[in-house]
Amino acid sequence: MQNLLTLLILTITGLSLKAQNQSSIPYKPNDSVMVTVIMRHIQENPVDSIQARVMKQKFYQKLDKSHTRIVSWNVVMGIGQIITLRFKPEYTREVNQVFESGAWGGFKTEFYPSYDFLPVYPVMLEKEKKQSK
Repeated sequence: MQNLLTLLILTITGLSLKAQNQSSIPYKPNDSVMVTVIMRHIQENPVDSIQARVMKQKFYQKLDKSHTRIVSWNVVMGIGQIITLRFKPEYTREVNQVFESGAWGGFKTEFYPSYDFLPVYPVMLEKEKKQSK
């Protein structure tokens, strides 16, 4: 009976370890971080005055000269603009200063660390299909 119990415990432990290994999603190491910035319009100001302010503060030039790569930049109705940037971690302070000195006053900014889920999606879809069977 004790042998059967030991075998059962080892089997359950082995299955849970296998499940953990299968659920871990492989990733490629990268030397950069991705940050999504939500720049909310200050709605008391018309868009023309917002743009005039950030242009006077040279926001676009500062962002262009920073060590960032723009992954996406979208205007979202009712919210403002959403920019996703990629940069090396050592440039975090510089990127922050670009927004503090260039976008503040025209936008309220929010920063969120983010990652690209698109390469993970097919893996998750396949796992979901296998679970449905």
